[in-house]
Amino acid sequence: MKTIKLLLAVALLQISLKSCKQSSEETSASNWSLVLVDSLQVEHLGEMMLLDISPNQELFLTADYQKNTYFIINRNGEKISEINKSGDQPEAFGFAYSEMIFWDDETIFVIGSKGLKWYDLEGNETKFVPFNPDYQLKGIMRNTGGGPILLDDRENTKILYRGGAVNGKRTEPGYLAKIRGGTLIDPETFDLEHIFPLEKDSRFFDGKFYDDGDLYSRLAVGKDFVYVTYDANPVLYAYEKTHPYKLSFKRELRLININQSEGMPAEYVDYEVYLDASKGGLRNLQVDDRYVYLMYFEGLPKERIAEIDQLYEIDEFKADAEYDAEVSKREKRMKVFTLKGEELSDIKLPNFLDSYWGFIARDSFLYFNKAANNEIEEDFYTLYKLQLEQ
Repeated sequence: MKTIKLLLAVALLQISLKSCKQSSEETSASNWSLVLVDSLQVEHLGEMMLLDISPNQELFLTADYQKNTYFIINRNGEKISEINKSGDQPEAFGFAYSEMIFWDDETIFVIGSKGLKWYDLEGNETKFVPFNPDYQLKGIMRNTGGGPILLDDRENTKILYRGGAVNGKRTEPGYLAKIRGGTLIDPETFDLEHIFPLEKDSRFFDGKFYDDGDLYSRLAVGKDFVYVTYDANPVLYAYEKTHPYKLSFKRELRLININQSEGMPAEYVDYEVYLDASKGGLRNLQVDDRYVYLMYFEGLPKERIAEIDQLYEIDEFKADAEYDAEVSKREKRMKVFTLKGEELSDIKLPNFLDSYWGFIARDSFLYFNKAANNEIEEDFYTLYKLQLEQ
């Protein structure tokens, strides 16, 4: 990776997350710090987001969703290919349900409305499995570290994809009992197996209504367990990594400064409601060979949301700017656990990391997008590589 000396020097002065002003709530993080190791800069005008890192860690897959274009980038920050395969062309995948990710070092794939599509690194289609019309998938928020995961299941490689809400009204009896946190997709047939039902003692069975954003599941596959969280449920679940995927343990989470969803008003239960950037909740789940990492977002207080809603009636552009600024300054924190779910630390993430949209953990390193500067249109994209130190 190409180091940006000025950014690195500034960041190293600011990156230590130990603070003499820590409150008693944050003492669990007092012996941990997050250290900037390296950074990568890519010439690019427009938005760009990291999606995946190749298994050999030589290539980065990024996306500019505004341009419907994906990029393969090497460790020197050079674009080695641009891939635009959305739409109805013969080799296109249609609408992307999931993030595009690496299948191996030479192949990428995406779950699209046409089915499963594999491409080589130049964007040539290498394999196609049509969408099975007997099944239905939910589209997801496409972000860093939230894509499908390859999982060995009964001597076959399956694609582990997030679950989701079922068709029907949220007021229907048994609605929540049908929801699953994960879906296994057979890459040869597109057959689906729904796994990880909502646990009966979760907050979702408290008699309130919850939208798809509240039920959004985050998945991470470790050495022995599949870890699962839901945006509006402060619990870390760990399931056995092999069929029938029984719950092995769960950990209740104590979240700091959180404005979590209180449920969905009854008058909105017939509407499709999805992720809301203003909500507090669990935002990203990652695991490597040492730790489980869980990022959560403070969210906006209801009173502040009401003020911005009133501003929309007067000046929509000003309201958009104020909304973005309010979201960007709210705390993003990261909990660190052992692989058996024992909490080790709770760290406030620095503002120069675009932590709201996720990150990737790979071999003891954490990869974050740089936080966007809404006041200046930059002609480059920056990726940060960090490491936890104790």
